[in-house]
Amino acid sequence: MLLSLILNFLLFSVCLQATVEGNIGGFAVLPCSSIDNGFKHEDITVYWRHNSSQNVYDILEGKGSVEKQDLAYKNRAETFPNEYMKGNFSLKLNKLQYSDAGKYVCYITNAHQNPSTQLFIKGMSSCRGNHGAKAIAEGIVFLILLNILQFI
Repeated sequence: MLLSLILNFLLFSVCLQATVEGNIGGFAVLPCSSIDNGFKHEDITVYWRHNSSQNVYDILEGKGSVEKQDLAYKNRAETFPNEYMKGNFSLKLNKLQYSDAGKYVCYITNAHQNPSTQLFIKGMSSCRGNHGAKAIAEGIVFLILLNILQFI
């Protein structure tokens, strides 16, 4: 029994991935929190990344920063500064697009935690994966061309 409780705790502690679903044009809140809540504003440094490389939002020394933000997220990403001292670094992503689907990682530097969230956009089939709007458009063009070619 005790071993089972310990294993469940370890699995819960290690498996910090959440799943969030959003609608095109709507918004989604991607959770990120730390079990450490004794932060000082100047010690808070958090990096939000999409699919490992795209800079979605940074929190530097307790202040939101969009200086190095990828243009795809301009005026669409925000956090909740009043929650930082409680260890809550969740991200709100507005005006959702197909290309927003994928894995988001919240790097909490001082806490050495990297919780992640998988964002799914409603209306996307699983075969589309993380390819986004470009892949959808390419698929539609391919189907149109295929239909035209059968009449030639």
